[in-house]
Amino acid sequence: MEKVKILAIVFTLFLIGCFASARPSKPRSDPDGFRGIKWGTEISTLKDMEKAEQDKSSNSVLVWYTRRGDPLAIGKARLENIFYSFWMGNFKSVWIDFRGDENFEALKKELFEQFGKVHESEELMRRMDRSEGREPSTIRHAEEFYAWWGKKSEMTLSYSRDRHKGTLSIDSTRMSEERRAHERQKGK
Repeated sequence: MEKVKILAIVFTLFLIGCFASARPSKPRSDPDGFRGIKWGTEISTLKDMEKAEQDKSSNSVLVWYTRRGDPLAIGKARLENIFYSFWMGNFKSVWIDFRGDENFEALKKELFEQFGKVHESEELMRRMDRSEGREPSTIRHAEEFYAWWGKKSEMTLSYSRDRHKGTLSIDSTRMSEERRAHERQKGK
């Protein structure tokens, strides 16, 4: 009986050691903005932004911009475009489009290295689609989908191998919460 207890303790310690070593060695990164622009920055303070389009569908003040001289790459991935959204004049999110399997793999590798483990995709998509006040998921038909949720930022990477197109979306958690609260208040 004593041998069984000792073996159980040794086995438990072994399992704890295995799981502890499986954790990432560096803490997850949680960006507080994108390319030097912090979440919540007022558009009036940025001189290199050009208005792209405005989202009139949600009846909100959400304006999209591009940035002059913005390198269309992240790591080795080449990007098609980068759109910066400003809600009520404050930096809220980034929407990035890209094409091709090679660019997707390079971007995925870069994001995994910077931000660590992702949330499980199927359960996450169901949660995103059911979340009250959250905009409908744009990744519903993506073949590959990854998400990182931090205290400062929420990121989603989606890719359709059929269409050879993908998107990376990075949102300010605080600004998204403020926008949802504003929309709920407006609806009352």
